[in-house]
Amino acid sequence: MRHLVYHLERAIACTRHKSGRQKVCIVIGYQGFRIANAPPMSVVKHTLQILQGHYPERMFRAYIADPPMVFRGFWKVIKHFIDPATLDKIAFCTGEEGEALLERDFDTNTTEKQAGGQKELRKFCSREFLFDTPHHCTFDEDSS
Repeated sequence: MRHLVYHLERAIACTRHKSGRQKVCIVIGYQGFRIANAPPMSVVKHTLQILQGHYPERMFRAYIADPPMVFRGFWKVIKHFIDPATLDKIAFCTGEEGEALLERDFDTNTTEKQAGGQKELRKFCSREFLFDTPHHCTFDEDSS
């Protein structure tokens, strides 16, 4: 959970630095997802409690890109733990309609493939990200 909070704080700092806003977009790409890799329900509930309890109104929109069929059953269970105002901000992106939504809302040339974009990411280096990249910058961005 500390990892989640750290990255949320960093995303908020990036957004504030670039636009003066403090809302974030979350893109969850399900490429390669397997139900065996899904977190336990207790972790999902704790994550939702953190997001709703400590970051209310911080999310502009969440995009769930290419969720597998097994996710639909999982979604039917977890959506009951999500505030109705938050549910309205969640968009499922599948097929051509989902691609069109992502293309409308993002520059797909600068968005990573896992999130519906075209950009190839360079190999991630946690040491560089944690110690060398300014807090208000993303890993794969020029911080100059």
